[in-house]
Amino acid sequence: MVTAQGRAPVRPPANRRRQIVTLGAACALPSLISVAIGSAVQHFEPGWRALGILHLVVTLAVVIPAYFVSVHALRPTAPRWRWLLAPAPMALGLAVTHALALLLPFRPGLLSVLVFALPSFALAGAVVLRSRAALLAAVGTLLGVFVLAFPLRAIQREVGVQDLLRGAGIPSRSLLQPVLKADVQITGISWDGHRAVYVLSGPADIYAGSGGLGSGFDKAAVETVSLGYNDPCGRPMLSADGENLTTSPLTPCLPEPGGLWSDGANRYVLQRDGLTITLAAAGGELNTLIGSGEVRQAILATHPATEPELRPLENWLPSSWLGCLLL
Repeated sequence: MVTAQGRAPVRPPANRRRQIVTLGAACALPSLISVAIGSAVQHFEPGWRALGILHLVVTLAVVIPAYFVSVHALRPTAPRWRWLLAPAPMALGLAVTHALALLLPFRPGLLSVLVFALPSFALAGAVVLRSRAALLAAVGTLLGVFVLAFPLRAIQREVGVQDLLRGAGIPSRSLLQPVLKADVQITGISWDGHRAVYVLSGPADIYAGSGGLGSGFDKAAVETVSLGYNDPCGRPMLSADGENLTTSPLTPCLPEPGGLWSDGANRYVLQRDGLTITLAAAGGELNTLIGSGEVRQAILATHPATEPELRPLENWLPSSWLGCLLL
């Protein structure tokens, strides 16, 4: 329709908003899926390297239909150049979200989805409106998202730790003192009513002939952490025989300097900072902490785990309503 002055009428603002929402959603979806798969690949490495191929295939599968939706969304305001304009916000959105993921690791919660989708909607507004004000607003939005990434990362780390505690049933953060070594991985965290229990495995046990986590001979060492001091020689000690968890007395129970007791082999009890910590390694080739000397060094090196150290132990998917909202 053309007015008497020969100019096309200005479209109602509602139509522009609908265009921005449609284009933003079409550009945000590939970005969210791509960064989510990338985050999952990093979290589950090295066991899920096949996700790298899935990352590429799924992203391409989503980008193609999203491109045609973007072209359709741009048709009213850019009839001639929409085929060339449509890839711009999509490509920039992918680049910005992956750059943002370096500062704020993506988690499949509501907050992450909103923060990582916001750049795509800001770019969509700049492309649809094509004005200096819209461009400045988009740039300001992108800068604001990157600035907010730092406090949001601190919030999400704390929420992740609380999710870990809640999921394992562990009542106090002070009990999060697992043995953390480069050649040992924690494959089980639980609360048995009295103490936090950490099942430890070595990479060879996990990925070479063990049948995967939770099966085969993957229980190569066990650590427990409980509040308070009790008789280190009077309570049965939790240990591993490779396939199962077993309890047996610490015999002989030999005191050592620094609040340490041992059986002279691969089992130790440490009482320090109001906690009783035990560490028992399975014998033979299942022992991921080679030799009693290394087991002793490992238990003496235990300390309250930091948030970066706890991150690999957290579930990637939120396990509480708070996690679903803030992760």
